[in-house]
Amino acid sequence: MSKITSNYFEHEGLRLHYLSAGQGPLVIFYHGFPLFSFSFHHQMNALADRYRVVAIDGPGINLSDKPSDLAAYRLPALVAQIDALAKTLVGEDPFYLVGHDWGGALAFAFAQDRPQRLCKMVSINAPPANQLIGLLATNPEQQQRSQYMWKMRSGATHQWMTKDHGVNLWRQAYAKFRALPHYTQSHDATFKSGLGQPGAIDGGINWYRANIPMLEDLSIADAWPSAKAQTQVPVLLIWGEADDTFVPTFIDALPDYAPNLKVHRLPGVGHTPMLEVPEVVNRLLAEFLSDA
Repeated sequence: MSKITSNYFEHEGLRLHYLSAGQGPLVIFYHGFPLFSFSFHHQMNALADRYRVVAIDGPGINLSDKPSDLAAYRLPALVAQIDALAKTLVGEDPFYLVGHDWGGALAFAFAQDRPQRLCKMVSINAPPANQLIGLLATNPEQQQRSQYMWKMRSGATHQWMTKDHGVNLWRQAYAKFRALPHYTQSHDATFKSGLGQPGAIDGGINWYRANIPMLEDLSIADAWPSAKAQTQVPVLLIWGEADDTFVPTFIDALPDYAPNLKVHRLPGVGHTPMLEVPEVVNRLLAEFLSDA
């Protein structure tokens, strides 16, 4: 097993943290909320014998800088940060990008904006960011499922989430993993530590503040890089069918955003397949990344 090391890089005044292991073609993993880089440790261990695997902490998250200016959290800035990390590690060579939750939405945005930089892209339980904006603007069920995106910015929900360095959120969000045989007390402590970094909860919420307007102000025109942007990059969607975060009907329209698409459905699996069924996700990633 290749040792996972902790590293930093700087981009436009931001110091961002990432985990790294292995040698070979570059694979960058990008987390969702309230997760962070460690959420891909199973995948990093599984792929490090063939790839250089890197999992970034986005701005505001875990050990990365936590700027108060929302500019650092907007999609164009997040895309530029990923590109800067890749260029730091492998220069102009194309790489693989894997994202979960809003990291998956971001991965689609990267593939739409800079397709020449990618070999392939994987989203785990997430639609493209521009498709999500369309769903939030027009789909009542998605609006209902996404109420948390607005509620957590202030008021009682925000206070509950940020109290005592996020301990309430850690207890609730990670409860579903604690009965799994491969989820250890050490894993739980690592996730608690990451969420407990000063400012990390608000740092995660800042991604929503920066990219998703309040519902009454939201329109399809808010989508980036555009409402109908698509990518020709080969894409794999890994979809846990018990997900309750996104309406599954987005998959029907997904070829409009990613015509070169494969979808692998996981019955009975929830929103976080890489933690719930890591061996399955590891196999799917290995097959997709290596398939010419």
